Formats: sequence, C-alpha cells, structure tokens
Amino acid sequence: MAGWGLTGHKNITTGLFQLLMQAERNMNADVQEAALEAAIAGEAMVKHIIDTTESSLSPGKMNRNWTFAMNQAVDSDVKRSGTTITIRAGWLQTKKGYFLIQNDGADLVRNGVTTTITPMNALMAGHDAMLDILKGWGLKTQ
Repeated sequence: MAGWGLTGHKNITTGLFQLLMQAERNMNADVQEAALEAAIAGEAMVKHIIDTTESSLSPGKMNRNWTFAMNQAVDSDVKRSGTTITIRAGWLQTKKGYFLIQNDGADLVRNGVTTTITPMNALMAGHDAMLDILKGWGLKTQ
C-alpha cells in the first residue's frame, strides 16, 4: 500500500508540473501574439496620422505626405530579453530631422518669414495605440 501511495503522489505531481508548463507555454504564446499585434497597431497608427494630419506648409492639404519618405520610413519592432518584451513603432531605421519637426512641431524661419509647423503627434498616437492593444489583452505595461 505504501508503494502505491508514493507512486500515485509522483504521478499527480508529474501531471501537475506538465499542466503548469503547458499553461506557461500558452501564456508566453499569448503575450508574444499581443506584442506583435501592438507593434502592428502602433505602426499603422503612426502612418494614419501622417496620412490624415493637415499640412502646415500647404493649408488645405489633408496629409503630411510630399515624398512619402516619412510615411515609408515608419517601422515597428518586437524584442524579447528574458521575461521583458520591448515593442517599438516609429522611425526606427531611417531618421531625418524633418520627421521630428513634423511630429513635434516648430517655428521655421525662411527669408524672414516665420511658419509654424503644428505638431501631428504621430509617435504619441502610435504609443497610445500599442497601450490600448496591450490593455485589451490584460497585460502590464511600463
């Protein structure tokens, strides 16, 4: 009898451990899926803001696209290090000064004339879109 009880205990312990390991694998897969979904949403939102924010240099032009370089340079990235996943969206590879001038706004002086570039805040909108996705998954963000 004692041997059977010990064997039963070992079987239960092994079964519980396997169940916990499977649950952890499923959770990790869900978190990675959420991170990828958030990165895609962030990238899409940055591009949407560029495409729909009125031009400060050409009033009435309903986007910030002249050469499309700013829009085409938008990218996203997901990296994992241990238990931390970092999600980024924006101008990750190609960075030009005028991208941030358009994003943050500025006063430009040319030939003694000041032109105010109103901020489009595309990076903040992308950040907020990523947070919304992660919150929808019930995940903690920093």
